[in-house]
Amino acid sequence: MNKYILLLSLVINGILIMAVVGIIPFFLYLSVVSNFIFFWYSTKCLLKINDLESDMINLFKTNEDFLDELENIHSLEMYYGDEYLQNLIDKSRTLVNDFIDTQEKYFDVEVEDLEYDDEEEASSPEEE
Repeated sequence: MNKYILLLSLVINGILIMAVVGIIPFFLYLSVVSNFIFFWYSTKCLLKINDLESDMINLFKTNEDFLDELENIHSLEMYYGDEYLQNLIDKSRTLVNDFIDTQEKYFDVEVEDLEYDDEEEASSPEEE
C-alpha cells in the first residue's frame, strides 16, 4: 500500500511541477527520480550477486570437505581399494571441478582445478 501511495505522490508532484514552472524543471525532476531508481536497483542487484557468490563459496568448501573426508575413509586399511568408494571419490572430484568452473565463469576469481595423481591413488598404505 505504501508503494502505491509513494508512486502516486511522485506522479502528482511531477504534474504539479510541470504545471507550475514548466517543462524543463519537469524533465529535471524525471531525471532525478529515474537516477534514484536506477541507483537503488543496481545496489540491490550487487547485494544479490555478493550473496550468491558467498553461497557458492560455502557450497564449494562443503563439497571439498566431503571429498577430503571420503578420501580419509578410503585410505583406511579396512576400506582401501573399495571400488565403490573410489567411484564416489572420482565423482566428488568431478563435482568440485564443476563448481570451480562455475565460480570462474560467473565470478571474478581465478581458481586452479583440483588435479590428482593416479600414482598417489595406486600407492598402498603399507608402502608409506
